[in-house]
Amino acid sequence: MKCPVCQVATYVVEYAEIELDLCPECQGVWFDRGELELLLDQERVAPLIAATTSEALRNCPICTKKMKKVNIGPASRVLVDSCPDGCGVWFDDQELSVLTRDLEAEGWQIQPQVRRFLHEMFPAKGE
Repeated sequence: MKCPVCQVATYVVEYAEIELDLCPECQGVWFDRGELELLLDQERVAPLIAATTSEALRNCPICTKKMKKVNIGPASRVLVDSCPDGCGVWFDDQELSVLTRDLEAEGWQIQPQVRRFLHEMFPAKGE
């Protein structure tokens, strides 16, 4: 798969039978449909709320349609790219770290091994 930002080939990291596509250039990550929920062991992580932004729209790396910019998370402060056909969600560098911190601040229980994996793969700035 090609990164929707850099257009370079991503590499796959597997965790608990979930295959995440990571960009070696921009450190973004692609979650296929349902993978984020599987990783965090939740039925639904958070609603996707349409956002208005001046950021350029990116093409879905699966179906190539223009993705929507949406806010995700309890505080809705994480702006991600979401395929309109539901192929998946793209997180830019740091966005996944912010989302997991927001979820934990809201009382979500993220399994220790998942927290450790996310911390190692997607460290927050300064870590």
